[in-house]
Amino acid sequence: MSVFNDLKKYKKGLLLVFLLTAGNAIGELFLPYLLSIIVDQGVATGSIDFVLKVGLVMVLVTLVTMAVRSAASYFSAKNAMGFSHDLRQRIFRKVNALTFDETEQFGISSLITRTTNDVDMVEQFLLMAQRPLLRAPLSFFGGLIMAFNAHARLTLIVLASLPLIFVIIYFIIRKVFPYFPKLQATLDRINLLFRQRLTGLEVIRAFNRDDLEEETFNETNDEYYGLALNINNVLRTSRPLLASIVGIAIVLSVFVGARFIQEGSLGIGALMAFVQYTTQMLNGMTMFANLLTIFPQSSASISRVNEVLDYPSRKVGGEQTLSEPLHTVEAKDLSFTYPGANAPALDTINFKVESGEMLGIIGGTGAGKSTLLKLLLQFYDPTAGQLLMNGQSIKELDPENVRAEISYVPQQNFFFTETVRGNMHYSNPDVSDEKIIDDLARTQSQTFLDQQTPLEDKIARGGQNFSGGQRQRLALTRALARKAAVYVFDDSFSALDYRTDYEIRQNLTDVLGKAITIVVAQRVATIRQADKILLLDEGKVAGYGSHDDLMATNELYQEIAFSQAEEEETDIG
Repeated sequence: MSVFNDLKKYKKGLLLVFLLTAGNAIGELFLPYLLSIIVDQGVATGSIDFVLKVGLVMVLVTLVTMAVRSAASYFSAKNAMGFSHDLRQRIFRKVNALTFDETEQFGISSLITRTTNDVDMVEQFLLMAQRPLLRAPLSFFGGLIMAFNAHARLTLIVLASLPLIFVIIYFIIRKVFPYFPKLQATLDRINLLFRQRLTGLEVIRAFNRDDLEEETFNETNDEYYGLALNINNVLRTSRPLLASIVGIAIVLSVFVGARFIQEGSLGIGALMAFVQYTTQMLNGMTMFANLLTIFPQSSASISRVNEVLDYPSRKVGGEQTLSEPLHTVEAKDLSFTYPGANAPALDTINFKVESGEMLGIIGGTGAGKSTLLKLLLQFYDPTAGQLLMNGQSIKELDPENVRAEISYVPQQNFFFTETVRGNMHYSNPDVSDEKIIDDLARTQSQTFLDQQTPLEDKIARGGQNFSGGQRQRLALTRALARKAAVYVFDDSFSALDYRTDYEIRQNLTDVLGKAITIVVAQRVATIRQADKILLLDEGKVAGYGSHDDLMATNELYQEIAFSQAEEEETDIG
């Protein structure tokens, strides 16, 4: 299975644990034998020297057994935690390579659960598999052999209890196994509901739906509680039964053993050893039964982790690198359809933009503007046609090489829970404080930051402690931190008033002058100075040319411009 592909890395550690566990089991089996000798050959005969001599050996065996057991526990924990550490890294790398639609297919909450809770269960499984899984059969068969050597007829009492133990184990397997996949799926839903509650808080409060969310969460939480309670009820019933069977078998052994002592066929020390061997043997069976209660949940978690690791994710892009600095971006009959969609999001798109030029992209909601940028950033591969960079097909180019040439301001700005400096360094780790401060001034971000230490201001998760316009200005600053061949702005000025929009764009002129600039906008005023404007409508090109050309020849563009005429006048006034 994919989950355990890296287990060979720990084969030396696993072998060491198995050897130490075997040594521990042998030591525990040897101790009752020594005790029987002390009682029957030392205490019974009054030989103090013999008792001291064998007692010293027993103390040494006990100390060695304790040391071996501690070492086995240490190395088994080290193996299990090291393996789970590597497994989390494998899952993260796999998730990191998934496309957007593949991520949504699993669900973000489910992926989080699989990386945390399910990996923890795999770790527990490996922890149990190293020592208890080996120790259980050693204790059972070793105890059975030693008990048989102590007294063969007395061993029949113990063997008679085994069918009852097997029946209980079968009952546990039959009852518990079906619950765990349902339990994990319900946990996924709990995480999803909790995540939706936190991320959708504004909508929930605005529509006064707190009660509905609480009711939905309580239903799922009650379902999880019910499943967990059913599992616990099975274990709560079976474990005392197993303990009772073990206890009854031991009591019967002592009772019958006393008769054998009276007959002279069994010594007191031998009976004491027999009881301990019986306890070890039956405890081995109980330990195995307990392992079976953990296995189904671990099995469900292993299956869920395997689903992620074995998922045949699509690779975007290729292996080639740009042969020279990026200076041309061109689309030739470019088309794209989202996986599972009935209609293309982009259909036969053509444009060309070169260094020092600005391409403006405008159109209504759902026109395909942001989709075009996703292709440019290699979030997806084109479905048909070509998207070329320096004449090279983007399908053949390595995504990391392409993205290193691009600085991007997304439509939905996201920030990390860090200082302003830390968020700017995410774009360019080597950017100086002086440049950041200069760029903050260009985007007018210094007006809402601390005047003395602006770079130390904390940004809350997602930038929640700033308004929409402030987040856009900080996102623009972050994009400027990287020296790029292409600057991409996805509706990055929409939250700004027209005058601020105009002033910031003027401030950016000297920074963007030699680069390719691609601006997606809702407002004509934002892109009217662009060298070329691509007008999209329902995924198709509805117009292409300069602002003046489109104003003279394109009715749709004219309608958009005239509807914004009042604001445009404010902008240029």
